[in-house]
Amino acid sequence: MASNNQPHDEEPVDAGAIVRIGRIAAVDLAAGTVIVEAGEVRTAAIPFSAGRAGKTRVWSPPSVGEQVLLLCPGGDIEGAIAIGAIAQNAFPLAGSTLRELIAFEDGALIAYDPEDHQLDILLPAGAKIRMVASAGVEIEGDVSITGDLAIEGNATITGKLTAEQDVLRGGKSLKSHKHGGIQSGNGLTGEPLA
Repeated sequence: MASNNQPHDEEPVDAGAIVRIGRIAAVDLAAGTVIVEAGEVRTAAIPFSAGRAGKTRVWSPPSVGEQVLLLCPGGDIEGAIAIGAIAQNAFPLAGSTLRELIAFEDGALIAYDPEDHQLDILLPAGAKIRMVASAGVEIEGDVSITGDLAIEGNATITGKLTAEQDVLRGGKSLKSHKHGGIQSGNGLTGEPLA
């Protein structure tokens, strides 16, 4: 075991050269790299840290102007990696409570409040949600829809269907359509006319 009193061949690296605070100057989405400015220093294109990059992968690239930590192993700026994100006046913290959220540039928001037990997905005007699930979608609980509903395919209802206004079948009103070819008395009508 080497003694602590023996001289070292390498000069110690200044901690300020290993970790720096910088700002994203450019983003290359296709390459997954950024250029960071830290004071007078400007990096070449370097990788940025992803939340996950294994069997589960996360893609959330940084923005130009975003403040990050620049990690420079051994103080080498050429081998630096942009990690983390630091709030600043231009991009302040997105929240101030226990409600966890992701806020997007266009105003979209995905949030969960563990105190109110509520998940919110809020989209700006003109935005839509697209879900693809070849084996189906199951919802357990009451569902309330405000707006029109279009179903392309069959619908099966095991309970009662209540319509406050009217139901149309082939353009005919269930509420006000009339049957012809009947006589008063105990006779039954035929099948509804199309």
